[in-house]
Amino acid sequence: MSTADPTGRRPLGRATGRVLTVLGLALAMLAAAAVLVPVGRPADGTPLPGRGAQSEVAVAGSAADLSASAEALQARLRRLPGDWTAWASLGAVYVAQAQASADPTYYGKAEDALRRSRQLQPQDNGDALTGLASLAAARHDFERARALAQRALAVNPYDSTALGLLSDALIELGRYDRAFATVQRMLDLKPGVPSFTRASYTFELRGDIKGARIALRRALDVAYSSFDTAFALRYLAELAWNNGDLQAASAYVQDGLAQEPGAVPLLAVRARILAARGNVEDALDTWAEVVSRLPQPSYLIEYGELLSSLGRHAEAARQYGVVEATFELFEAQGADVDLELALFAADRGRVRQAVSAARAQWEMRRSVHVEDAYAWALHVAGRDEEALTHARAGARLGTRSALFAYHRGMIEAALGRDHAAQQSLRAALRINPHFSPLHAPRAERTLAQLSGRP
Repeated sequence: MSTADPTGRRPLGRATGRVLTVLGLALAMLAAAAVLVPVGRPADGTPLPGRGAQSEVAVAGSAADLSASAEALQARLRRLPGDWTAWASLGAVYVAQAQASADPTYYGKAEDALRRSRQLQPQDNGDALTGLASLAAARHDFERARALAQRALAVNPYDSTALGLLSDALIELGRYDRAFATVQRMLDLKPGVPSFTRASYTFELRGDIKGARIALRRALDVAYSSFDTAFALRYLAELAWNNGDLQAASAYVQDGLAQEPGAVPLLAVRARILAARGNVEDALDTWAEVVSRLPQPSYLIEYGELLSSLGRHAEAARQYGVVEATFELFEAQGADVDLELALFAADRGRVRQAVSAARAQWEMRRSVHVEDAYAWALHVAGRDEEALTHARAGARLGTRSALFAYHRGMIEAALGRDHAAQQSLRAALRINPHFSPLHAPRAERTLAQLSGRP
């Protein structure tokens, strides 16, 4: 199979979760898009705070499923404290719980359980290595996640979960050729929901929306549980939203919620759609439900920006205050939030913090998302020539992102490159005219100003 073929047999995917059988060893949450938030891409196709390019858990299910699995494993370990496989499974479940709840205090529990597994079985313990790789990815330590996933694969070359984690880490590090080849191997080895959803993301990164959609439809075809079905529908909804198709996005959300009522990621897409259609109060109510149930930074920021766009600045400031506290909590638990912090600080005009955080990320990894964030931070610092170099680097894969195009257009406008700026801003609004309640109106205003220049 070839990742370049957008027809029937195809690679691609983001990790999906399968419900953990109490003593099963499905260990891993993919983390990347993982990361501080629960899996997925953000509304505009760029990384979420706490999200990795894709961050998902291979050990997944509802919060109740995960809690029941953790309790059963704990009970087993009280009887059989030397069961290293159960310790590895428990560590994986804790990582999944962190993702499902946006509570990073589970990271320490996960690390303790996974290290206990390795102490009991120091040799050929691929399960613990895979779990530690997922934990590293969740903390945004992608170089460590890559190394651990490779060690797990040295123990078991056919571990599709480890392959998924390796591909996620490579994508976050900007090593795209190797990442895409790894996704292809994962798909060849086990063509299921995790491999097809990851495959879809590789297509999306390269601007092949048709290929991404086909891959997700194939994930939907092979889904064997309501959770997996809702998972695939969630990404179909986000893909449609990212490309401005409100009708399709709404239909996918409705179908997904029929499978998993109350699924927070689907409710977040619904909130965006409601706001785009002018149903502002319903959108605000939905966002309030989303952040009360899953207070991850990306959702809090989106909710705050909608409030800010409506002139409700005090309420927005309260959401941003929670964002700040959440970043501190993740950092205290060993997570790297610099990429998310860079964009957040840039949009709040905190120049030094934005540039410092973005620069730190760029020195470690050169993904398109890091290039875009660094470009935007440099722009708000008035360093637009440098910013444009990074904005162009962020476009090197052909990613169809309204936010990327907007950032590039604003940088070009600041440099007096009016024609290029108009092209970029028109592209942003063509991709998704509702990509941000704050930035989309700014793109329109700037475009109008540029069009009116003599």
